[in-house]
Amino acid sequence: MSFNPPDGTRYVLPDAAARRAQVVGTLRDLYRAWGYDMVEVPALERYDAGHPRQAQSFKLSDRDSGVLALRSDFTPALAQLVRAEHPAVAGGARRPLRWQYSGTLWHAIDPELARTREFSQVGLELIGVSNARADAEILHLARESVRAVGLQPRLEVGNPGFVRALLDAAAVPDDRRDGIADAIDRKDRRDLADLLAATPGGGAPSGAAAGDAERARQSLLAMPDLYGGTEVLEHARAVAPWAAAQREIDRLAGVLAEFEDASELMLDLAMARRLSYYTGVTFRAYTPDYGQPLLGGGRYDGALLPAAAGFSIGVERLMQATRARAAAPEPAPRVLALDDPAARVLRDAGVRVVRALHTDAEEARAEARDLRVPFLLVAGALEPVEGVAADDDERVAITALLRGAGPIGGGA
Repeated sequence: MSFNPPDGTRYVLPDAAARRAQVVGTLRDLYRAWGYDMVEVPALERYDAGHPRQAQSFKLSDRDSGVLALRSDFTPALAQLVRAEHPAVAGGARRPLRWQYSGTLWHAIDPELARTREFSQVGLELIGVSNARADAEILHLARESVRAVGLQPRLEVGNPGFVRALLDAAAVPDDRRDGIADAIDRKDRRDLADLLAATPGGGAPSGAAAGDAERARQSLLAMPDLYGGTEVLEHARAVAPWAAAQREIDRLAGVLAEFEDASELMLDLAMARRLSYYTGVTFRAYTPDYGQPLLGGGRYDGALLPAAAGFSIGVERLMQATRARAAAPEPAPRVLALDDPAARVLRDAGVRVVRALHTDAEEARAEARDLRVPFLLVAGALEPVEGVAADDDERVAITALLRGAGPIGGGA
């Protein structure tokens, strides 16, 4: 049988698998320390034409002719879990739920992460609360996630509400907003100018002068420049004097005031992705010398739940970004054992011990040579394996562990 995995799927060899497990475990421990409990959701879901990722779902036929789908996004499944297990919170009760998750997602087309159709995510959600302190907590954990795996974070923070306020002031029709927002988010000034020039200006807000709408369009053209430190907020106030835009600036300033340390934050008021989904602060995290975002998220009140914010991390991207700083490969096994109780003593002490698959000592020696394991453990005694390089100091240290354990007995 030829080695021909489906496009966009992967095999992971031991060293990479160990590194992945280490990275995911580090993130889980970080979130647990902040009170985020682990939850799981099914990999198999009922197909929903209204699902945010329905166009990317792998659809499967069930035995009863129903249509199922492989999980393509964690957040809708978590929202279903909230509605089932915490209906009061799903109905608007202000009570925090702190959840974390990890697992595999599948995208049938147009994959967004590492050009794969099968990829892994780790993430968290803070549900049931919507205020500046909650947003600051999510921002802090996003930044600490990058730090925890040994990378230097740069967190870019925006507020799509500010973009919406300018689109309203400029009387941009609904059917033109997504394209304009995309050009703003990409900081493509030429495309943005062309789209605004081709956009009719009808439907200015009640009481708004035509001149105000034109000024708002000029403010939209200035959006790609609203990037930098906290001074960007004052620049934005001057560019967008309308009351709704000022409120959104105040909202972002309130979040920053609750943030513990703003040293690695950059403000990007042109951040306008998924304008109809995100309702408050949004962000992406980067690290130097890696051009793709490592994580992204924000506040999405009203999209799936009355109050919720969170972020997700693409594990594959994180692994690529940490490759240069990857941990040393797992040490090779040092002992092949025909003595299960003594092997357990060594494993408890941190020695990698492989259990022999042959009971005959000579066959076990041949097995050790094949595996390039330097020592054989037989009846509580350690012997070097002929033909495999061995360190005498290591043999002495392992023997001392066996002697220090005293009489050894019991099952495997």
